Amino acid sequence: MRAKRPAVMAALVLPSFLYGFYRFSVGVLVPSLEGVYSVGDATAGGVVSASVGLVGLGVIGSGYLAQKFGDLKVILAGFLIFSLSMGATTLTRGLLPFSVFFLLASFGSGLCITPSYGVASSFFPERKGFAASFVTSFYSFAGFVGPSSTGFLLTNYGWHAPFVGYLVISLAFFACFLAAFGTGGRSSSSGALRTFGRLLRMKAVLVLAVAAFFADLGFLVYLSWTPKFLVTSFGASASPTTIDTLFGVGLGFGGAGTLTGGFLFDKIGGRKSAVIGAVLPALAMLGVYLATSFGLAVVFALLTGALANMFWALITAMSQVSVEKDGRAAATSLVQTSGFVGAFIGPGLAGLLGGPVSSVLILTSVVPYVMLGVVVVSLYHDPARKQTG
Repeated sequence: MRAKRPAVMAALVLPSFLYGFYRFSVGVLVPSLEGVYSVGDATAGGVVSASVGLVGLGVIGSGYLAQKFGDLKVILAGFLIFSLSMGATTLTRGLLPFSVFFLLASFGSGLCITPSYGVASSFFPERKGFAASFVTSFYSFAGFVGPSSTGFLLTNYGWHAPFVGYLVISLAFFACFLAAFGTGGRSSSSGALRTFGRLLRMKAVLVLAVAAFFADLGFLVYLSWTPKFLVTSFGASASPTTIDTLFGVGLGFGGAGTLTGGFLFDKIGGRKSAVIGAVLPALAMLGVYLATSFGLAVVFALLTGALANMFWALITAMSQVSVEKDGRAAATSLVQTSGFVGAFIGPGLAGLLGGPVSSVLILTSVVPYVMLGVVVVSLYHDPARKQTG
C-alpha cells in the first residue's frame, strides 16, 4: 500500500460505517415517510423490505464486479451510486421516484460492503479474524450514532435534511477512500462466473452460506421485534425513548463484541469461535424473552447487543480462509448474500407467526442462532493451513 498506515486504517472502515449509519437509520425515517407521502404501514414496510433486497443484490453483484475490476473500483462506484441517489431523493416529489432512488442508494451501499473485507484481508494477511471484525465493528458503532443523527435532522430541518446529510457523508467518504487507496488493485485472472460456479460446489462455502442465513434471520428478527416486545411486556417502565436508547447503547457495545470475536478467530480458529458466537447470543436473547422484570431484560438486552452481530465477522473470515486468494471476494459475497436473504425473510416470518410474543421470538430469533452453532459444529472444519496474502 502506498498510503500511510493510519490513513489506510481509517479508510478501511468507511464503507461499513456508511452502511451501518444508513441501515440503522431507516426505522427512524419510516414515520416521516408515511406522513410525507400519505401511505400506510404496509407500503412503507414494502419500501424498507425492498431496500434490504437491493442491498443483497449489491452484495452479490459486488463479488462478480470485484472479480472483474478489483475491490477498490467497486467500493468507489458504490460510494458514488449511493451519493448521487441520495442527492436525487431530495429532488423528488412523489413516492415512486423517491422509492426508485432510495432503492438505488441501497444497491450502492451493498456494492461497498463485501469488497471492503477483501481490502482489509489483504492489508492484514496473517490476521483475517481481526481484519473482518475491525471492519464489522464500525457497522455496529454506526448504529449508535446514525439513528440519533437522522432523528435530529428530521426534527430540526425537515424531511429532506437526512438525505442531504447522507449525500455529504458519502461524498466525504469517497474522497477519503480515494486519497488513501487510489483506484488500484488487481482483478482476478480467472472468469468471474467460473469462480462463482466453482465456489458453489465447495462444501465449506455452502455450509457457511447456510450458517449465515440462519444467523442473520435471527439477528434481524431480534432488531425488528424486540423493542415492541419490551414495550408491550413491561408497559410504562419500557417507554419507546428508553428502548431506543437501550438499543443504541447495545449496538455500540456490539463493536467491542465483534472485535472480541475477531481476536478469538485468530487465536482458536473459526469453528470454535463461531460456536461461541452462536451460543452466547442465543442464551442472552433467551434471557430477554424470559425475563420477569424490565431491569433484568435490560441487562440481557445489553449483553445481546454486545454479542449478537459477532457472527458476521466470524463467518466472513471463515469464508476467506476456506478458499484460495482469487476466490475470496466471490466467496464472501455468496456467504453474505445468503445472510441478507435470511434478513429479508426473518422479520416478516416472525410477524406472520404472531409478532412480539416470547414464544414466537424464541422460535425465530433464538433457535436460528442455535442452528448456526449446529451447522458449524456438524459440517464445518477449519482449513488445515491458514491462508495468507
